[in-house]
This record gives sequence, C-alpha cells and structure tokens, in this order.
Amino acid sequence: MATRKKTAKKNPKVLGRNEAAATNAPAPAPAGQNKSMVRVIIAIVVAVCVIEGFNLFHSDETPKTFKVQTLLNVSADNDACGHFNAWGVAPVGKDKVMVVDQEDNRVLVFDHQGNCLKSWGKSGVALKGFHEPSGLTSDDKGNGYVIDTWNSYIKGFDAEGKPVLSLNLSDKNLFGPRGIAFDGQNFVLADTGSHRIAFISLEGKVVGSWGGNGSAEGQFKGPLGVACDGKGNYLVADTENHRVQWLDKDGKVVKVFKVKGNPPSIALDGEGRFFVSAADNAGNGCVRVYSLKSGYLGDLRDEKDAVIPGGHGMNVTKDNILMIAEGGRVSLYQLPHAAP
Repeated sequence: MATRKKTAKKNPKVLGRNEAAATNAPAPAPAGQNKSMVRVIIAIVVAVCVIEGFNLFHSDETPKTFKVQTLLNVSADNDACGHFNAWGVAPVGKDKVMVVDQEDNRVLVFDHQGNCLKSWGKSGVALKGFHEPSGLTSDDKGNGYVIDTWNSYIKGFDAEGKPVLSLNLSDKNLFGPRGIAFDGQNFVLADTGSHRIAFISLEGKVVGSWGGNGSAEGQFKGPLGVACDGKGNYLVADTENHRVQWLDKDGKVVKVFKVKGNPPSIALDGEGRFFVSAADNAGNGCVRVYSLKSGYLGDLRDEKDAVIPGGHGMNVTKDNILMIAEGGRVSLYQLPHAAP
C-alpha cells in the first residue's frame, strides 16, 4: 500500500499565554491618570442623578405667591341645585357660570352670586343626555359647549339650556376626550386616550391633529386639558408627562414647562398668563401661575393667604375672573391686571 509522504512545514513560534498577552496589551496608564478618570466619571454620574432627581420630584421654580381676591365659593353640600361633582367650568355671557356635573350627567348654570339658575341633563344618549361629560368651553355668543366623553359628542347649549349644537364624533378615532377649548374657528380637544390634540370644525370635521403617545416635545401622554387665546397660542396640560407644552398655531413647540404632579387642567387669560392645576414643592395641590413672556409668577393664594388647590376645570373670563371647578365646589377669583 502506498503511503502519503508527509511534508514538513515550518511553524511560526508559538507564544505562551502570558507572553502573548504581554505582547498585545497596550501600555498601562499611569496610576495617577486612572484615578483622575475615575473621579471624573463619578462626578458626572452624581451630577446627572442630582439633576434628574430634582426634575422628578420638584418643579424648577423657587416658590412665590400670586394673590387673588375671592369672589364666590359655591358648595355642593348646601346648594339649591343639590349635590354635584363639578368637572368642567366656563363663563356664559357676562354674568353666568356654566358647570359640568359629571356624577349626575348634567349641566348647571349659576350667577355670580352663587344662585343656581338652571339645571338639565341625565344619563343617556339623547340631546340632553350625557355619559361622563368632562370639559367645557364657551364662545362670545353666550353659549357653552360640553365634551360628552363616552357618548363621543360635542353638545352646545345657551344659558337657558336650549341646544345650539350637536356634533357626533363617534367616527373621528377619538378615545375618551376630556378637555375642550374654542379658538374662534374650531374646537380644540385634548384627546386623552389617543394622546393627541384634535381640531374639530363647527361642522364636525377633523381639520387637524398634533402629537401622539410619547415624551418627546410635541408628543403627549394622557393630556386632560387644553387652552388657547385666539392669538395663535395653545397650551396643553400634558398630564402624565408632568408638564405643560406651549405650541404655536402650526403645532410647533414654543416652550415646555415642567410641572410637579399630574396637571389635569389649564386656563389662559388675555394678558399672556396661564394657570395650571398642579402640586407645590411640598406635594400639595395648588394653582401655579405663569407668564408666556417671563415664566413662573407664583402659586395662587387668596386674600387670607390660603393656598388655592385647583381642580379638573378652570377657565378665565375677559374681565379677569378665574373660575375653578373641582368636586363639590365652584369658586371664582378676581385676578389682578398683568404688569405692563
């Protein structure tokens, strides 16, 4: 049997493990240099943790006071309208207050002396029927507009309870909208479950939308409130992102304001100030006041220096009266004029 002749090959020198490691490893850095790098890394990590912790648990403002004068407090426990659970609130005409009673699926109207003038609505799908109504806005003609959340309608009424508008939104891909504003041309909805802002025309068409689920600028997470001033400024209570976003008429983010807690509502006056239901630096409910120009102005306090806790519903009249609705109370406060 033929045998295959083995050819000898010259093998390169095989290095031992320790010898190979020594050959390939870079030269060690001086001990002093290593310690300096470790210190820098630790300092960076500590700084990031401190900043993130501060942003998470505190607003970025030094507490200040913004004083207002109490005009009216209506209590559900002793009102002629009976017990109510107020959510939305808006001015109707010059001297009336329209309120959404979410618990009993109805709408109430008060005058500025706290007298209950009208009440209508019940659970159901009829024109004056509601299923968990939430936000409320109004126009310059004395009409109020309710976002009927789970019936998916916008329903409009005058101060006497006469229906003036009924928009079916069931085919508009909305999911549990809670907040509503009116910019003079369209209704602006905080489409809570869809994490966006939707614009609905007076004919009931979706004419635009902003956002989507997320925490980047221009995105939202469970927004509950929206406000606008008719001058191209839109403010969103970006509830689960713990912030307020200010957008222009094209949906571009102008500025983001971090807010402690989960802000459920926001109101904007005609002097460039806005009011946010939030938490103070101690974690208690309050209303924080901001200027579009200069930022944080203070936490709202009444003439007795008591903190005003805010609510799910807020609105401002043209004569600088701030309206707040929350549970069993509806309150009105006179705002000072903004500094020139």
